[in-house]
Amino acid sequence: MDTTSEKLKRKLGRKLTALGKKKPFVIGSLVKIQRKCGNPNCQCAREGPKHPAHLLTTKVNGKSQAIYVPVDMVEDVQQWCNRYRDLKADIQEVSDCCQQLIRLHTKEKRAQSGKPDKSKNK
Repeated sequence: MDTTSEKLKRKLGRKLTALGKKKPFVIGSLVKIQRKCGNPNCQCAREGPKHPAHLLTTKVNGKSQAIYVPVDMVEDVQQWCNRYRDLKADIQEVSDCCQQLIRLHTKEKRAQSGKPDKSKNK
C-alpha cells in the first residue's frame, strides 16, 4: 500500500532527476530597448527612429546591472531566462515536498509515541 510519504518521496525523486537534466540558464530578464548608435551621421541622432538593442538585466548586491546581448545571441539568452524561471519553480516544488515530508514525519512519530498532535491546534 502506498503511503503519503512514499508518494512524496517518489515525487521528490522525479523532480530532482528533472533538475539534473536542465540545460544552461541565466538569472535575469531579457529586455529590448531603443537607443542611439553613436554615429553622428545616422538618422537616430537627428530625431529619427532609434536602433533596437537587447540587454540582460539582473541584480548584483541589490543593484541592477545590464549586459548587452548581441543580436545573434538574443534567442539563446531568452531560452536561458525561461529555463531559469522553470528551474526556480522546480526548486520551489522540491522545497515544498521536503517541508511536507518533515511535517508528515513529525505527525507519524507523534502517532507512534502516543503524544498529541500539536499541529491540529493551528
